[in-house]
Amino acid sequence: MNVTLTKTQKILVQSSGDIARIMRQILLRENRISRQREHLWAVGLNADFSILYVELIAFGIPGKGKIKPMEIYRLALPKDAAYIYLCHNRKTADMAAQADDKALTDRMIQVGNIVGITFFDHVIINAKTEDYLSFQDVGLMDELRKSTAWVPKFEQIKKIRAMAKQEGELSKARIIAKNMKKKKLDVALISQLTGLAADEIRKL
Repeated sequence: MNVTLTKTQKILVQSSGDIARIMRQILLRENRISRQREHLWAVGLNADFSILYVELIAFGIPGKGKIKPMEIYRLALPKDAAYIYLCHNRKTADMAAQADDKALTDRMIQVGNIVGITFFDHVIINAKTEDYLSFQDVGLMDELRKSTAWVPKFEQIKKIRAMAKQEGELSKARIIAKNMKKKKLDVALISQLTGLAADEIRKL
């Protein structure tokens, strides 16, 4: 789910502290109960480190091991993002990186290497305090970039690349279909030209 940014939040990111501040503002928009539940966001940046989008990937986070790589990268590809930040909120004051935080980050670094997008940092924030943890700032990103725990085999690399290509092509097809609908073209014709299902085209 895309998160709407205010004009002041659509800024050049100069540090992980900027990401922590913006994401804490977004978290505090929610009611008291919701903000205490864990959220996981992906933040895409362009080559100039300006924010392109913020997407809520998971709410409640039942298990970070269940997060699929293309859930993180699906918007980055069609929007031509150069960098990705991952951010999640911690319900307690403990900001230490947990094993599942490191494993998720490690895995996303490797997928980023395959699809050509730099997974830059993982930031942990809290609704009750302005403290935050940046994996980049404390050296964890450098450590995880040397890891081989999630280096995929050749067949996995081909599969991820194919998924990335498919996501990009699907996004382009939807954009084309939207433009065709604006020109009042028949849904059946749009479906034939783009390969999208008629029901999906009607929902665009």
